[in-house]
Amino acid sequence: MTSLFRAASPQVMAIPLAYILVSPAMAAPHDASALCSAIATLKIAATKITLPTTGARVISAKLVGASDAANHNGEYCKVIGETHPVDPKAPNIVWQVNLPSAWNGKLLQYGGGGYNGSVPPTTDKTTLGLDVAPTPLAQGYVTFGSDSGHQAPNADDASFAKNDEAMQNYGYMHIKKTLDVAKVLVAERYDRPISRVYFQGGSTGGREGLTAASRWPGAYDGILTNYPTANFVGLRLWGAGLARAVYDDNSAGWIPPKLVEKIAKEAIKSCDGLDAAEDGLISNMEGCRAQSKALVDGLSCKADMSGNPEDCLTKVQIERTLKIYHEGYSLPYKLANGIDTYPGYNSLEGIMMQLGSEPQIRNPPVSGPNAHHSSRSFEFLQNFVSRDKPLDFLAFNIQKPGQLQDRIVQLSEVIDATRTDWSAFNARGGKIIWLQGADDPSVSPLGNTKLYQSIIAEMGQDKVSEFMRFYLVPGLAHGGGRFSPTWDNLTALDNWVNNGVPPTNPIVLDATKSPTKGRTRPLCQYPSWPKYNGEGDMALASNFTCATN
Repeated sequence: MTSLFRAASPQVMAIPLAYILVSPAMAAPHDASALCSAIATLKIAATKITLPTTGARVISAKLVGASDAANHNGEYCKVIGETHPVDPKAPNIVWQVNLPSAWNGKLLQYGGGGYNGSVPPTTDKTTLGLDVAPTPLAQGYVTFGSDSGHQAPNADDASFAKNDEAMQNYGYMHIKKTLDVAKVLVAERYDRPISRVYFQGGSTGGREGLTAASRWPGAYDGILTNYPTANFVGLRLWGAGLARAVYDDNSAGWIPPKLVEKIAKEAIKSCDGLDAAEDGLISNMEGCRAQSKALVDGLSCKADMSGNPEDCLTKVQIERTLKIYHEGYSLPYKLANGIDTYPGYNSLEGIMMQLGSEPQIRNPPVSGPNAHHSSRSFEFLQNFVSRDKPLDFLAFNIQKPGQLQDRIVQLSEVIDATRTDWSAFNARGGKIIWLQGADDPSVSPLGNTKLYQSIIAEMGQDKVSEFMRFYLVPGLAHGGGRFSPTWDNLTALDNWVNNGVPPTNPIVLDATKSPTKGRTRPLCQYPSWPKYNGEGDMALASNFTCATN
C-alpha cells in the first residue's frame, strides 16, 4: 500500500492524509455484486478448518457500495456467518468477514474485549490507530473477527464458560477457526494468493494477538498487541485477592472515592516534574515509585489526628488494599509457564484506583459500585472454575484454592499468553509491536513489563529485537487515559514485515478528549521514556528525548 505523507509543520508528527486505494494490481472487478452474492449460500466443510468443528456457513453476504452515505471504507462485501461446534450444546462462533472490491492481498484479524460475546468492529480503525487515516478496510485489507464462540449481552458475562467447547473457543480456538474461514472466503472471492496475515487488538484482543502468534507461528506475519491480558488467570486471581483485601472485616480495607482521588492527585503533584516536564504525565515511573513510601506516610492516619477519618489511610487500608494494589501477590503454586506472581499497578504513582463507590460488596459483585476487578474475577471463578457449584466469593483464598487449584492451573494453560520462547515466530519473519500503558488500571503494566523481560531472559536481547518492540507509554490507561497515543501502527507493522524497517521512536498523537488533545510525544522503546529537553513547547515531540534516567 502506498501512502502520501505531509507534515503540518516541521515539529509536528507527519499524518497520512491520503492513501492510494486502487492500483492496477488491486483493481476491482466489474462483477463485484455477483461475486458477493455467490458467497451468500456458501457452506464450509469441517475439513477446511484445522481445529474441531462441524463446519461453517454463510448467513448473509451483502455488497456495501462506496457511495453509501454511512460507508467510509470503499466498496466491500460484508459477509456474516457462523461456525458450528462439535458439542451440540455449545454455541456457534459468529463471525464477520469484509471483502474489499479493491483488495491489497492482505488480511487483518480483529480481536475482541472482556469476555467477548459479540463481533468486534471490523470496519473501524485499528486499536490506537490514527483517527484521520483511512481504515484498514478502506486501505484494501480483508478485515474480519468473531464473537469468540458465544453470544452475550455484554463483555462481563462469563456464563458461557460452563461449556468446555465454548471455554476453549474463547481461550484460543476461535482465533484459528475464524482465520481458516476467512481464508476460504478469500479463495472464493479472489483469484490470487494471500500475501500477509496480521492480527490487531487491545486487552482481550491483545492477548488473542499474542496467542495467535505463539500457537500458530506459521499462520501470522505480524501482530499489533495493546495492553494485552496476557496473564489472564493471574489477573482474575488478583481481582479475588483485592476483593478479600477490601471487603473482609466489614469492608475495613475499602478506601472512599475522595481519598482515592486525593492519593492520585498527591502522587501526580509529587512526581510530575521527574521527567523535567510538568505536563500532567508521569514518565519517570521508576523514580515516582521510589517516592511511594513517603506518599503513604504523609497520608496515613496519625494517633493524634482529629477530624474526618476518611481523609487519611488506616493501617488496614495500607497493609491490605494498598499492598496488593501496588505490589501484587505471589502464589505457592505455579500457573502456566512457571508464573507464580502478579505484579501490582502504579496506584501510588497517579493512577486512580478503582475500588468502587460503595463500601459493601454486592452479591454478585457489580463493577462500578464495587471494585472494578471483583466482578470479572467472580465471573471467572464461578463459571470457568467452580462452574455448577455455587461460589462463596469472599471465602475464596487465592493462596489456598484447595480442590480448585488444579482447575485454575489447567485454565491458565488454555487461556494465558505467557510463553517466552518465540523462536518459531521469529524464524519465519514475524513481527510484534506491543504497547502497554503505564497508567493502566486494568492490566498490570508491571506484569506485562515482567513478561517482556522474561522473553529477553529466554531468548536474549538481540534475538528479541529482531521481531518485537515493547513500549511502556506514560499516561496511557486501558485505552484513553491522560495521554492516548494514536499513530499509523498498521503501516509501521507492514513496513517492518515487508521491508525489514522496524519502528524507531515513532511520533504518537494524543487523542484524549481534553485540552491537551493533539500534543505529540516520541514513542520510546522500553526501558526508555520521553524526557523533556528543557526548552520549547511541551506539546511537541521534538522537544523530548527517549531517556532512561
